[in-house]
Amino acid sequence: MRLSSLILILALAVALGGFFLRKSLREAGAAKGASAYAGTLTILSPHWEGVRNEVERAFNEDRAARGELPVKFDWLDVGGTSDIIRYIRSSFQNKPDGIGVDLVYGGGTDPYLALKKDGLLEVCALPEEVKSTIGKDCAGVPTYDPEGYWYGVGLSGFGIIYNKVLLKKLGISEPASWSDLAKPEAFSWIASADPRKSGSVFMMYEIIMQRFGWEEGMRIVSAMSGNGRSFSGNAGSIPKDVALGEAAFGLCIDVYALNAIMNVGEDRLGFLLPPGETVITPDAIALMKGAPEPELAREFILFNLSEKGQKLWSMFPGTDPDAPKEYALLKMSVCPYMYEKYPEAAMLKSSPFKMEAKFRYNISDAAARMNIFRDYIGILFVDEIKECTQAWKLVKDRDEDDPWKLMFYEHPVANNEDFLELGLKEYNDPEKKAKLQTEWANNARKRYLSIIKNLK
Repeated sequence: MRLSSLILILALAVALGGFFLRKSLREAGAAKGASAYAGTLTILSPHWEGVRNEVERAFNEDRAARGELPVKFDWLDVGGTSDIIRYIRSSFQNKPDGIGVDLVYGGGTDPYLALKKDGLLEVCALPEEVKSTIGKDCAGVPTYDPEGYWYGVGLSGFGIIYNKVLLKKLGISEPASWSDLAKPEAFSWIASADPRKSGSVFMMYEIIMQRFGWEEGMRIVSAMSGNGRSFSGNAGSIPKDVALGEAAFGLCIDVYALNAIMNVGEDRLGFLLPPGETVITPDAIALMKGAPEPELAREFILFNLSEKGQKLWSMFPGTDPDAPKEYALLKMSVCPYMYEKYPEAAMLKSSPFKMEAKFRYNISDAAARMNIFRDYIGILFVDEIKECTQAWKLVKDRDEDDPWKLMFYEHPVANNEDFLELGLKEYNDPEKKAKLQTEWANNARKRYLSIIKNLK
C-alpha cells in the first residue's frame, strides 16, 4: 500500500472517529438533560401566574431538600372553570382512557363534583395522618370528597368589593348585605361577570339564591343586574373596574379583592364578606383519569395539603421561610390547626371553621343546577343587559307591588323545584335545551321592551 493511501485512510478514520465521538457526546448530553427532571406534571388550571410560579418553585425546592430531581410543569390554560369542564369532556370523547393530563387544579368545587359524576377522576387516597388534619366541612360545605376523588387545598370567601372614595362622593352607604346591591341608589354602579365564564361569580349568584330563597333571591339578582354597569368576560377585571372608579361595587372573590386592596390601599377600597350571608368554599385539586404521572401527581396533592403547602397559600411573602417568595396567594387554610399555630399570619386571623351562617349551603342543589342556572342568568340578564338596565331604570323607584315592577321581576321558571326538574331532565336533551333557551330569551326581551315602551 502506498504511503499516501495509508495517510488518507488514517485521516478518514480519525475524522469518522471524531464524528462518532461527537455524536456519542451529544447523545449523552441529551440523555443527561432528559434526566434532569423526574417527570412532567401536566395540569389544567384557571389559577393565575402567581399561584403557578409559587407552587412550582416551592414543590421543587421541597423535592431538592429530599435529594429528589425537580419536576417539570406544563400548565394548560384553556380558560375558566366552564371552559375547563368543556375541554375535559370533549377530550375524553376522543380519548376515553386518558387525555394526557395529570391534575385539575383550582376553580372551586363544582367542576370536581361534575367530573366525578362523569367518571373522569381517579381516587387519590391520603394517609390518615394527613387526612385527619383537614377540616371535614366549613359551615356545611365539604372541604374534600369522602371517597378521595378531590381535596380542597385552600379556602375562598365570596363577597363585595367597593370603592370607599366613590361611595362617599355619591352619598351611598358602604354595603352590609347582598341585598344592598339591589337598592335603587346602586343603579349603574355594579360590576359583575358573565357566570357562564366565571365560576366564582356564578358561585355568588348561587349563594344569594340559597341565602334568600328562590323568589326573593331572584328579585335581588334581577335588581342587581338592572343596576349593572357591566358584565365582563372574567372575574379578574371586576376589582380593576372598582379600583379605577368605573364601578362602585363588584361581586368578587377574596383573593382578587385583597390583592386589589394591597395595591391600592385600604383607604380607597373595602371588601365585605356579608355576615351570615356567604360561604367559605374550598379551591380543589383532583387526579385525572388516565394520568400519565400518577405518582408525581399524588405527591403534588400531598404537598399542597402539608404544612409547607398550607403556609404557601395562606401567608404573606416574607412572613415565614415557607411563605411565598414573590406573590401573595391569599387563601385560607383547609387545616384548622393552622389558625391556632400561626395566629398572626396574613389570612389566618380568624378561623372560617368557626364562622356563623344564617343558612346552610346545599352543595348538592348547587351541583344539580349549575349548568342550567349559569345559562339562565346569562340569557335573562347578561345577553339583555341594555334592555334590562333601561327597564330597571324606569321601575326601580316604584313600590314593590307596582305592576310594572312586578313584571320586571317575573321569570319563566316559577320556583326552585321546577328549575331543578328542568335541570335534571329536559336540559340534558340538546333540542329541548335549545328550545328552553330561546323561550327564556324571548321572555326577557318581551318583558323589558314592554316596560320601556309603556313607561318611557
